[in-house]
Amino acid sequence: MKRPTPAPTHPRDIDPVSLRLFLAALEEGSLARAAARENIVPSAVSKRMIEMEEAFGVPLLARGVKGVQATPAGQGLAGHARLLLQQMDRMHREMAGFATGVRGRIRLAASVAALSGDLPAQIQSFRRAYPQIEIALEESTTQQVFQEVLEGRADVAVGSDFGHDGLQVFPCGYCELAAVVPARHLLADSEILDYAQLLPYELIELNRDNGISAVFERAAQEAGVSRRISARVSSHETICNLVARGMGVAVVPMYLKPRHASQDIRFIALSGPWSGTPLCIAVRELDALPPAARALLAHLGAVPKP
Repeated sequence: MKRPTPAPTHPRDIDPVSLRLFLAALEEGSLARAAARENIVPSAVSKRMIEMEEAFGVPLLARGVKGVQATPAGQGLAGHARLLLQQMDRMHREMAGFATGVRGRIRLAASVAALSGDLPAQIQSFRRAYPQIEIALEESTTQQVFQEVLEGRADVAVGSDFGHDGLQVFPCGYCELAAVVPARHLLADSEILDYAQLLPYELIELNRDNGISAVFERAAQEAGVSRRISARVSSHETICNLVARGMGVAVVPMYLKPRHASQDIRFIALSGPWSGTPLCIAVRELDALPPAARALLAHLGAVPKP
């Protein structure tokens, strides 16, 4: 008796195991090595690869005597497969968290400016309110924290409100800025300063790809003056220490003033469009966020509380 022909596989029917085997084949460059890595017989790997190619209607792997490599279609599938498997891993971790009482893990990327303000206190109050949720915090530059979310390595980013194309953003505060100068500097007795008044002097700034540095690069261009940078450092605290030692002048968040009251420096308010920078929270897709991350956004005031 002739066996019935199995129904053709539809792309929607492709399971995570096949995608994982496909990525293993690309990473190992061989179906046999992929099979050994995933503890499955090579013929089963080959069968799944053929089924996927039939389902999509295009060759995904170029097979040769030296192994396999991705075709252009295979390269496209690899990106989707990695993203899908990452999402499924997150789903399993979160569901396992509900089962064990630990209800989620949030990967939070924050800029130097964001962490210099109220965000650390807000994170601590969130942890007290949601002790079952873990927050993995990583500091980086403004551009990098948004890139981390865009590429799926972080769930939520907080930084200066620019350079976040492709993300959903929500306002979350404002960082008031101040000029900081040595106490005996020519500008030390000023009540308020325009950023352009700092440009004749040597400047101390955060690292080049930091958000605030990019803002003041544009400000200098508008003023038609080139900046003279005497030092680039990784934190506002270091900037204040170097200003106190006479290495230059700088712009830092105003809320640092009480922390440096004992140092021989002056904090002076800035005027005009460069007197502060808005902060924002950024995510890839609000509707796709896990409940733990949505709870954090609600706690930060970015979205309504449930």
